[in-house]
Amino acid sequence: MIYDNRMTQEMLALLGSTVTRFMREGVPFELHELSQALQRLKEDEINPEIKQRYEVLIRLLSELMH
Repeated sequence: MIYDNRMTQEMLALLGSTVTRFMREGVPFELHELSQALQRLKEDEINPEIKQRYEVLIRLLSELMH
């Protein structure tokens, strides 16, 4: 992934923790599945700042897929 100025360290941490979940379970995944997992985590999150980070991260991943 090319570093994007919109990608903060906090967003990279969210992405890393989500990817780690897939890897720990030994489940192969594709970018769209990662985006879906981030969407579910965003929906479950109560902190508005973290919700916003998820939203921006989901949009950036969407740009990479298209």
